[in-house]
Amino acid sequence: DRRKAEQDRAIRDAAAMGLTLDLPEVPEFGLWPEHEAAWTAWGAVAAQWRGVAGGGGGAAWIGLDFTAVRHGLDLAGLTVTPEDWAGMRLIEAGAIEELNRHE
Repeated sequence: DRRKAEQDRAIRDAAAMGLTLDLPEVPEFGLWPEHEAAWTAWGAVAAQWRGVAGGGGGAAWIGLDFTAVRHGLDLAGLTVTPEDWAGMRLIEAGAIEELNRHE
């Protein structure tokens, strides 16, 4: 994994200068523990999108359907904190950008 190799190199470089780096362990799958709840909640409701038809037969994704998301989270037995919700909204923003990319 590239991130693990970069972290190992930084630790070796610091050691060569007589310094000790106390870095957090790189997660195995690239997901920091503090983001796990938001990612799990996202996975439970990631199909609950609102879209609009566009001219010329295209479509645009405008965001999650919050009513469907609430029901999906309830049915999955997930409780989402305000911090988790903020994380989900960041994931949503990135997904909107990617889904609406026209190349």
